[in-house]
Amino acid sequence: MTVSPVAAAAPEATVTVEGRSAPRLPASAVPGIKGVRLSPHGTEATLMNISASGILVECVSRLRLGTAVTTVFDGTFSPSTIEGRVARSSVANVSKKGVLQYHIGIAFNKPIVLETAPVAAATRQPEAPAAPAALETPGALAPPGTTAQAPVAAPVLPVLSNRW
Repeated sequence: MTVSPVAAAAPEATVTVEGRSAPRLPASAVPGIKGVRLSPHGTEATLMNISASGILVECVSRLRLGTAVTTVFDGTFSPSTIEGRVARSSVANVSKKGVLQYHIGIAFNKPIVLETAPVAAATRQPEAPAAPAALETPGALAPPGTTAQAPVAAPVLPVLSNRW
C-alpha cells in the first residue's frame, strides 16, 4: 500500500498558537496611553494593541517596512517613548471619502515591561469560591439517593493576538 505525499505530509489535528514573543493587550487594557504619535513623521495614530515586544496602531500615513520610528505615548504610560522599526504595514480601512487607513505593526528595539494585572482583569472571569470541606466529599450534604457535584470553574479567555 502506498501513501500519497499529501496524506503523509498532512499535520495531525493540533491547535497551535502563532509564534508570538509576547501576549498582546488591547488598547482598553492600557488606560495610561491616551494617544500615540510616530516620530519623525509626526503621524497621529490610534492604539490597537501593545505587547512587551511591539505595538499595533492605526493611522493615515503609509510607512514602509523596516523604517525606523520612535513611538511617543501621550498619557501616564511609561516609557513615554520607545524606538523600533516597522514590521508590518497593511491597509485597514478606506473611508467614505477615499482616505486610506493603515495598520502599522512596530517591533520595539528593546522589550518594555507591561503590567500584567490589567491582562488578568481583562481576560479572566472571577473564579468560583472554593467549595466548603463538606462538599469536597461526594454525597456529604446531598439528599439521600443523589450525589453532590463540584462547582465548575469559569473559563479563561485568551489574550488578544496579532500577526506581527
